[in-house]
Amino acid sequence: MLSNKDGRHAWCPFQLIHPALYVSLVHKITEPAQWKVIRDRFKEFQKPANLKCLSIPIEALPMQKDKAAQILNWWQGIEQGSIAFALDYNYALHADITDCYSAIYTHSIAWAVHGKAEAKAKTARNDKTLIGNIIDSHIQDMRHGQTNGIPQGSTLMDFISELVLGYADLELSGRLKADGITEFRILRYRDDYRIFVQSPQFGEAVLKALTEVLIELGLKLNASKTTGAQLVVSNAIKPDKRAWMRGRQGDPNLQKHLLIIHAHGHDFPNAGSLTVALTHFHERLNLTKRISSPLVLISIATDIAYHSPKAFPVCSAIISKLLSVLANNAARVDAIQKIHTKLSQLPNTGHMEVWLQRISHSFVPNLVYKEILCRLVKGDSVVLWNNDWISSATLRTAIDPVKIVNKAKLRSLKPIVRPKEIELFATERY
Repeated sequence: MLSNKDGRHAWCPFQLIHPALYVSLVHKITEPAQWKVIRDRFKEFQKPANLKCLSIPIEALPMQKDKAAQILNWWQGIEQGSIAFALDYNYALHADITDCYSAIYTHSIAWAVHGKAEAKAKTARNDKTLIGNIIDSHIQDMRHGQTNGIPQGSTLMDFISELVLGYADLELSGRLKADGITEFRILRYRDDYRIFVQSPQFGEAVLKALTEVLIELGLKLNASKTTGAQLVVSNAIKPDKRAWMRGRQGDPNLQKHLLIIHAHGHDFPNAGSLTVALTHFHERLNLTKRISSPLVLISIATDIAYHSPKAFPVCSAIISKLLSVLANNAARVDAIQKIHTKLSQLPNTGHMEVWLQRISHSFVPNLVYKEILCRLVKGDSVVLWNNDWISSATLRTAIDPVKIVNKAKLRSLKPIVRPKEIELFATERY
């Protein structure tokens, strides 16, 4: 499934991994002996005292979503941790890997687990008992034999990526130590690096070493997202969040409030602060008894989603509430069809179509979508995974795509998207 990133021609692929391959890989990884190898390797990655990874997948506490726990961990570790470093360091640099998941070389997973020299030795290269090679071969199977890129969209793949990036951390630490560079701290969240130093020169030296380490793994820094030395506190808060904190955040009039958010989205498309602002607006909307000009508000919310597809889930929740306020079902159907027509102008809108189907299903259940998952919900016969290679009839039956659709849930679906469907946090967002 392709998720549009910028409302134009950039997109991010999310993959629903074939269940048989997913389960097989999980079983292999969690065999006691193999799991020990992986855990021991992560202990090695965590040894450098001046480099800290904050993106290891974590399990949420009861009554909290795992994704919410992960975002909270980012906020506490990266944003708050960065601000705290202002007491110790004068400058901060920011670096980001270009299309990290799509660029990971699958053979580098074995390097990460066993060390590059051992993994590339003739005796080890074809050793199917080494967990690094096992992971490598599974991922190639998931990618039709490709050795470039790993699937994106699951915690399992986040975990695999941390093996490669943790190995890069270890290599970077060793290289900087050999160069005599010790006065620095690095906070890493997946492919996002925050580097703290006392002088810009030290910062550039760290960036140079990081670039060299990544190149050896087939990765490279994103030039547009890599910054030079900046003051620590100002660098800790993302530009979109700083702008939102400084600007006017609301208005007593609903339409003016949404237009303020629309303007922020124009300046910072797909920003996290935009999603937070829309979530607050959604909460306000649900508490408002009289809503004027709902069609105008629908138009504004749709335009925000058009230019910031990342915000579409919360925009769809807002739109679902506004649709309920329209005069009759004919007006709702007309509005939904207009939204669908507008969004169809964008390339790769599978993720958006899933959400649009969520809000349209109660009113126009037979609206035609291109996205395979939407067609599956509609009742069409689709090929979600290629099962030609599976000889077991029992297994093929077990992973029949039709079983993915919970028909009882579908029948009980409410027209209005409830806050808990889209909100990560029950209380204030970070």
